[in-house]
Amino acid sequence: MGWLSACITANLIGIGSNFDNCCTGIAYGSGKIKFPHWVNAIVNTVGFFTTLLGAYAGEIISHYLNASQASWTACSVLVCIGLFFWYSAYIHPHISQKQEQTRLQKPGWRQGIVLGLALSFTNLVTGFGATISNAASFWATVTSVTIWGYIMIWLGNVIGIGVLARLLGRYSSFVAGLLLIAVGIHQVY
Repeated sequence: MGWLSACITANLIGIGSNFDNCCTGIAYGSGKIKFPHWVNAIVNTVGFFTTLLGAYAGEIISHYLNASQASWTACSVLVCIGLFFWYSAYIHPHISQKQEQTRLQKPGWRQGIVLGLALSFTNLVTGFGATISNAASFWATVTSVTIWGYIMIWLGNVIGIGVLARLLGRYSSFVAGLLLIAVGIHQVY
C-alpha cells in the first residue's frame, strides 16, 4: 500500500470513528455551551490511550492470522461498528420505551474523563480493526483517531452553536456508519 493510500485510509478511519465526538460537540453547542479546549484535550487523551490499547491488541493478533483472515476480521469489526452507529441513532430510539430529557452543564475535568471513556469504545475497536488488517500503520491510526477526535468535538461545538446543527446532527451517524462500512469493505477488495 502506498503512503498516500495509507494516509487517506488513516484519515478516513480517524474521521469515521469520531463522528460521535462531533455529535457531542453539537449537543453542547446547541445548548449554547462552549466546550473548553482543555476538556477536549482530556477527552482525547483518554481516546489516545484507548486507541493505543486497541491498536496494540490488533498488532499482536495480526501475527497469528494470515492476510485474508486479518482483512475479513477487520472488515467485520468496522462494518459492525458502522451498523451499530446506524442502529443506535435510528432504530434504538424508536424501540426504546424511555424518553428522558437531560440538561447539559459546562463540562469540567470529571466530565472530560467520563466523556473520554464513553466516546472511546469506538476508538478501541477501530484501533484494533485498523491494525489487524494493516489498513494503516499502528501510529498513523492512533495519531489520526486522536487528532480527528479533538477536531470533531471542536467542529461539532462550533456547528452546534450555529445554524447547521440540525442538518449535521441528524445525518452524522449515517455518515459515520457509511465511512466505517466503506473502509471495512475496502479491506477485503
